[in-house]
Amino acid sequence: MDVSSIISIIATYAAPAALAFVTLWIGSIIARKVSTGVEKGLNRAPTSDPTLSRFFASIVRYLVLIAVIIAALTLLGINTSSITGAVLGLGAAMAFILKDSLGNVAAGVMMMIFRPFKLGDEIEVDGESGKVTAIELTATRLKTTDNIEIIIANGNIWGSVLKNYSSLGQRRLDMDFGISYEADIDTAIAAITKAAAEHPLVLKDPAPWAKVVLLNESSVDLQLRAWCQASDYRALKASMSQPVKSALDAAKIGIPYPHEIKIKVKTKPAPKKAASKSKPKSKKMKKA
Repeated sequence: MDVSSIISIIATYAAPAALAFVTLWIGSIIARKVSTGVEKGLNRAPTSDPTLSRFFASIVRYLVLIAVIIAALTLLGINTSSITGAVLGLGAAMAFILKDSLGNVAAGVMMMIFRPFKLGDEIEVDGESGKVTAIELTATRLKTTDNIEIIIANGNIWGSVLKNYSSLGQRRLDMDFGISYEADIDTAIAAITKAAAEHPLVLKDPAPWAKVVLLNESSVDLQLRAWCQASDYRALKASMSQPVKSALDAAKIGIPYPHEIKIKVKTKPAPKKAASKSKPKSKKMKKA
């Protein structure tokens, strides 16, 4: 190969190669700046989430880079239609293989957008309950009251009935107390509501409420309804019984004990039948 041929090849391919290199270099800078701008723009929203912002920014960056690479290959004279088809086919195959994981990611994105709960909320979902400690793209972490961590896939959360015990700010505690049938109901109700009203965790508005809810077998059941802050619910439930018991004792209200009556019946064993002493008669065969 002579020098003129080498110069001809360089002249033919040098300019497209240099242009493709410049395109990749400038495109990578543009992709990085666009990604940073998208992340900053999403973080300015009042309900923004840093994890969601970074996720969308990375998607935008990769899309820009893919477009830049295809443009650079086109400048080199390479037919990109087959490459594009291969990339799309690979993407479809990966989507089928990772459909469960992608479903969890999609559910995580939807949860971050619509915010059915936030960090610190106490929720019940998919048969589990606890306080939310982390919301990730694929899973959500809960912490129970006895310090156990529960990890639930976001797809299971998004497709299930979810109870958020913290989102409305206040909760109502319902507790039943039984009094004897001989006790004065109005006095018992006054004692229970007063004990609840004096509790430091019970809200003044709405005021505590108590009424007869059931005429049981050995007791008249009164139900106390008291409102508190959602964060104080467990503490109030654990500390409400003692002041109510003291208030009922002070008002001379009897609390019945469950009664159980056991009746033992002795039965005589059935007489045994006398065995027959007669021997069975043997049959004699007649000869023909």
